[in-house]
Amino acid sequence: MKFYDAHIHFYFSFPPEDLKRIFSQLSSIGLMGFNALVFAEFPHDMRTVYKMVPRVFHNGISLRVLEMQKDPFPYFAWAKPLKIIPFVDSRFMVSGIEEKMERFKETGFQGLKLLYVPEADDFMQMEGMADAFGWSLRESEAITARLIDSASSLGMCVLLHADLRRYGDFVKEMIVSHRSTNFNIPHFGFSRKTIAHFLETCPNCYTDTSGLLHFMEEDPLSYRDFIQEYQDRIIFGSDAFVHEPEHIDACRKFVERLVDKPETVHKLICKNYEEFHGIQPTASTDSD
Repeated sequence: MKFYDAHIHFYFSFPPEDLKRIFSQLSSIGLMGFNALVFAEFPHDMRTVYKMVPRVFHNGISLRVLEMQKDPFPYFAWAKPLKIIPFVDSRFMVSGIEEKMERFKETGFQGLKLLYVPEADDFMQMEGMADAFGWSLRESEAITARLIDSASSLGMCVLLHADLRRYGDFVKEMIVSHRSTNFNIPHFGFSRKTIAHFLETCPNCYTDTSGLLHFMEEDPLSYRDFIQEYQDRIIFGSDAFVHEPEHIDACRKFVERLVDKPETVHKLICKNYEEFHGIQPTASTDSD
C-alpha cells in the first residue's frame, strides 16, 4: 500500500552513498514521500548539543556526523521518485532568527521543526532549554514565538513537539494566532485529552502517530477509538531514522491492522498528509 510518513529523522552516520540503497528500499515498501527532519544548524559545543537531545541518542551523535548532513539537498537528489519535504530543526537557533529562516526557506526547507522543551524533561531524559541556553520559561516562549512567526510569514508549516500536559496553553496560543499555518503536534501531544480539544477547536492543527507504537500495542482499543474519532486530523508518522525502512514498514502495518477500516487508513497514510501540505491527492486503494 502506498503511504507517506510525516516524521522521519534525516540523521545517519554511514557513508552518504548508502542513501541511494536506502531510498530504494523506502520506495520498495510503498513510501511515496516523507517529512525529513534535518539538523541544519547546531552549536560546536557538544555539551549544549547533549542537553537538547534525548540521552538515549547521545552515543550516536557527533559534530562530524552533524556536519556531514547539515546540507541534505545533494542527497535528496538521489531520492526520486520519493517526494521529500525538508523541515529545518531549529532547536539550536538562538539568534538572527528571521534572517536565518529566510535563508533556510530560500535553500529549500519547507517546514519548521520545533522541540519545545523549556525545562528538564524526565520522560525524554533531556535537560532542556533552561539548562542549555540559560533561558527562563518566558524567554523560551519568546524565542519559540519568533521562530513560528518567521515560519508562518514565509509560508512554512510547523511541526511542534511539546508536552501539552505542561505547555498546552502556550501551544494553543501559537496555533490560534497563526491560523493560516498548519501545525503538526506529534505524539498526540503526550495527551489525547488535550490534543482532542485542539483538533476540535483549531482547524489548522493536526497530530501524528510517531513514537506511539508501544502505547498503541498496550492499549489498542482506546487508541483505535481515538483515531477513528479524529481520523481527519491524524497523520501517520513513524519517528524512525531514515535508515530504518523495516521499522517504518512495521509501524505502518501496525496502524493499518489497528484501524482496520480502509477509508480511515487511507486518511492516515495519504489523504491527511496531502491536505496538510496542500499537494495533489492520491486515489484510495485497498490493495498492497
